[in-house]
Amino acid sequence: MTAGASAAERVRPGTRWVLLAVGFLWVYNGVNFLAFKVGVDALPAAFLAATRFTVAGIVLLPLAVWRVLADERPDAPSLLTAALLGIVMLVGGQALVIWGVSYLPAGEASVFGSTPPLYLALFAWFVFRQPLDRRKLLGVCVGFLGTALLGWSSASGGSFSPKGAAAILSATACWAAGSLAATRVTLPRDPVFNLAVQLVTAGLLLTTLSWLTGEAASVRLADVPARAWAALAFLTIVSTLLGYGVFSWVNQTVSPTLANSYNYVAPVITLVLASLFLGERLNWSKAAAAAVALGGVALMVSGKASSRPEAP
Repeated sequence: MTAGASAAERVRPGTRWVLLAVGFLWVYNGVNFLAFKVGVDALPAAFLAATRFTVAGIVLLPLAVWRVLADERPDAPSLLTAALLGIVMLVGGQALVIWGVSYLPAGEASVFGSTPPLYLALFAWFVFRQPLDRRKLLGVCVGFLGTALLGWSSASGGSFSPKGAAAILSATACWAAGSLAATRVTLPRDPVFNLAVQLVTAGLLLTTLSWLTGEAASVRLADVPARAWAALAFLTIVSTLLGYGVFSWVNQTVSPTLANSYNYVAPVITLVLASLFLGERLNWSKAAAAAVALGGVALMVSGKASSRPEAP
C-alpha cells in the first residue's frame, strides 16, 4: 500500500504540471490576439513589435551571456543562423501578424493565425519530400477551405480586409518555414542564448525600421492608454519570455501533439474573449467557417506524425 501510494504521488504532480502547462499554452495564445489588437490600436505595429522583442532580449541577455560563459561558447556560423532565424520567425512570423491585426478583428485574425501546421505539412512535402498521408492532405484542404469561408463570411459583413488576411497568412508561412528550418540548421547549443540572439536581432531590425518609417517619432508616450501598456507587458513577459519556455518544455519532454494543440484551441478562446471584451460580432456563419478551419488544423496537429514547430 505504501509503495503504491508513493508511486501514485510521484505521477500525480507531473500530471498536474503537464495539465497546467498545456492550459497555459491554450490561454496565453488565445489572449495574444487580444493583446495585439489592444496594443496596435494605440501604437504603430513595428514600434509595438520592436519594443516587445527589444525589452525581452535585454532582460534575457545577461542570463544568456552568463550561461554561455559558463559553457561552450557558440561559433560565428551558429550565431548568424540564430540571427537569421530571428528575422524569419519574429520579424516575418510575429511582427507581420501584429501589422495584419491592425486591419482585422482579433477573433478573425486568430483563425487565420492558426494555419502554421498546414504550411508545415506543405513545406515538408515540397522541400523535404515528406509525403502527405490522407489525414494530412484532408487537413490541409479543410483548413484552407475554412479560412476561405471565414474570409467570405467576413467580407459579407464588411469586417474583412484582404490586406490583413494576406499579412497574417504570410506571417504564418514564415513561422512554419522558420520552425522547419530550426530543426535542420546548427544553432547555439544553449536555448536561452539562442532565444536572446533572436530577440535582440529582431528588436534591432524592427527598431531601425520603426525609426526609418517615422513610426517611432510619431509616438507620444504620454498619450498611450494604460491598457496598451498592459498589452505590451503581457506580450513581453507572458507571451515572449514565459510562453517560449513552457512551449519548449511540453514540446520536448511531454508530447508535440499536446504542445501544438493550442493551434485549434486558442482561436476559440480569442473569438469568445474578443466578443466579450472588444465588442466584436460573432455570428453563426463566422463560427461555422472558423470551426471548419480549426477542424483542418486539428487534423494536422493530431496523430503520430505531427510537426514540431518551435515557437518563441
